[in-house]
Amino acid sequence: MVKHGRNKKRRAGRIGRTKLKPPQITDPVIKKSWNPKRSAAENMAALGLSTNNTRDLLNNTNVEEQEATSSKAVELYDIPDSDNIPKSTLRMLPVSIENQGYMVKLFAKYGSNYKKMSMDIKLNNMQHMETQLQKIGARFLLLNENQLRVELPDSVKELMAFC
Repeated sequence: MVKHGRNKKRRAGRIGRTKLKPPQITDPVIKKSWNPKRSAAENMAALGLSTNNTRDLLNNTNVEEQEATSSKAVELYDIPDSDNIPKSTLRMLPVSIENQGYMVKLFAKYGSNYKKMSMDIKLNNMQHMETQLQKIGARFLLLNENQLRVELPDSVKELMAFC
């Protein structure tokens, strides 16, 4: 009887992938109260969570009644008192620290000649083309003093906008 490439499919991993992996839980509070022998729905109910929110909304069940009947609800998150998140932590740098050091070396040797930068295979070890170097270089030259994370030689300071 013909197997129709069954061994090939098995080796490629397209046959026999029906095992379900248990959920990977990293939170210690949930991990402590999670019972792997029970279903996910039962475990979530024990934690005070609902598995099917749309069904609960359609049945018009009262949330307060559910909280009273749940066995034990675990408080998962401590919400901080202040809602003010400093903006400095939310912003990323226009040019990464790695690219800043990369461009400083290229600017120190070639100035603003991107054609020669792209041909140097020792300093331009990432093999960026001329257009990509122009994009990174333009963003680098527009950086503020507080955005710079590398030391600038005098030849590069002349090219920078803020100097």
